[in-house]
Amino acid sequence: METLRQAHAYHLSGKFKEAEALLRDAVARYPDNSELRNLRGVVLAAMRRYIDAIWSYRAALALDPNRRDTWTNLGNALTTLKQCKTAIICHERAIALTTRNGPLLYHNLGVSLCQAGRHADAIAAFTRALENNPDYHPARWDRALSHLYLGNYREGWADYEVRLVSGQVPKRSRPGRKWDGASYPGKRLLLLAEQGFGDMLWVARYLAYVKALGGELVIERRRELTSLIESMHVADRVIARGDKLPNADLHCSICSLPGLFTPDLDAIPGAPYLSAPADRLAKFRPLFARAAGALKVGIVWSGSVTFGNNQDRAHALMRFLQSFAIPGVQLYSLQKGPPERELAALPQGSPIIDLSPHIADFADTAAAVAQLDLVIMTDSAVAHLAGAMGKPVWLLLGQSPHWLWLLERTDTPWYPTLRLFRSSGSDWDTAFDAASAELMELTKPRLRQLGQPAAMHI
Repeated sequence: METLRQAHAYHLSGKFKEAEALLRDAVARYPDNSELRNLRGVVLAAMRRYIDAIWSYRAALALDPNRRDTWTNLGNALTTLKQCKTAIICHERAIALTTRNGPLLYHNLGVSLCQAGRHADAIAAFTRALENNPDYHPARWDRALSHLYLGNYREGWADYEVRLVSGQVPKRSRPGRKWDGASYPGKRLLLLAEQGFGDMLWVARYLAYVKALGGELVIERRRELTSLIESMHVADRVIARGDKLPNADLHCSICSLPGLFTPDLDAIPGAPYLSAPADRLAKFRPLFARAAGALKVGIVWSGSVTFGNNQDRAHALMRFLQSFAIPGVQLYSLQKGPPERELAALPQGSPIIDLSPHIADFADTAAAVAQLDLVIMTDSAVAHLAGAMGKPVWLLLGQSPHWLWLLERTDTPWYPTLRLFRSSGSDWDTAFDAASAELMELTKPRLRQLGQPAAMHI
């Protein structure tokens, strides 16, 4: 059918509105065509109209309940809407409809199992996908994450390396041969930057170990981390990402270091391992002098807005004020980026001091964190920074947090001073309420120091 061909072409070129309009008209003319309805669901899902996509898939299945592609597409849309139990049933039906399943159907099942928190079952599904096609990189990556959620580090790190060949880490020329963790006296090792700020701060704990094994160490980093990494005094040279790479005998991507040094939970190098450069502390002192005996609490309510799943971890500033702007607490904003605009909407006299005009890089953020009593935040790079400094951090986590925080725990072996406040399913109120109550307990001694209220006479 020419309509299907044209709609496919629109979809592949990203012209989703044109594809949807074409398919909507075609469905009206051929209401009994399940293939049209299935493809319209695919296009609607690409437009993030997931509820409409679900209706389109179900209409297709009403016409032809043996369409395995529609069952798995329906499962994918349901997973996006966090209806994981129903999604799992859909994927299982898709698999049951044929004995010649490729890797895609098992991978889709594994993703739904992962989102449901059933990581052992997800690993089994991803393994089945890889048995069908050992080079199916998405399944290997997702199997890595499920292993890491479970703390199966030896297996997880092995799969985690697939990012270097799957395109998740941009391909580029890497000087020398890949480093395997062996000592390298008299040679130059280049550590290559990858992923986000938080990833670099997390793996910075390994830099001293790497330097102790050999000769010259060159570290590539994002510009905002320059001063902080230099202050560790472990690198012979620090270069910015984007600069021309020097010649080297060996290279290693920075997030491959845990796989070389941490085979299990007991082998995690502890914290603190970062500190604020001494020359950055002074400019923040006047801002903290205003606290007048109150508990000094920094807050971050959003990670990078360019991160794909930021909407699952970010919250409005007002929700933080509602929970943490309490007597005996002085709030400080460590937030950077577009969410800073929420501060401008607050009325004069709001209970928060904005530090962002004074923060140019992570060394400045470290200088501010060093003078705080506590940081309360959603998951982003500042949590890694504060945890790496050994500062108390309360991290508010949603339904599907990062694998680094493992499962169910309220602590983390990666950062001993970090506490995890987990939401109950999609209900974040439990996490905010628990942290707010804990904060009120912390303020009791400070409120007594500020003076008891006058006695009431009746």
